[in-house]
Amino acid sequence: MTKTIRVLLVEPMKKPRLVTVEHTLEELQKLVGGNIEVTYPWEDEVGLISCDDAKFNGSSPNRCLEDYDIIYGTFFLAGLTEDNFGDISDELAEKFAKKFAHPEAFLRTPENKVICVKMGRP
Repeated sequence: MTKTIRVLLVEPMKKPRLVTVEHTLEELQKLVGGNIEVTYPWEDEVGLISCDDAKFNGSSPNRCLEDYDIIYGTFFLAGLTEDNFGDISDELAEKFAKKFAHPEAFLRTPENKVICVKMGRP
């Protein structure tokens, strides 16, 4: 029997949503469209899982990651266990659903900087 996990899925130009996915490497890769890469940008017990070559494979820019990076393509947030991914808690799902609630557009300035602009109502 394959285990499932509940994750917060964030797709370009869409609102985040909770989904349940089989907890296998193949299914996690399918969710992001390629080999997975995990980052831990916050102190919260959550991992940000994305496609490791999304910036270079034609994927659309998705969301700004704080003020230092842009996440390309679909990504998801999963809770962390001692040695693997687990269900995202209700508290963290709510926190990050609010953080990524609005799709973002990306504009390049004449100085070649990228500005993230939230779309929709606050």
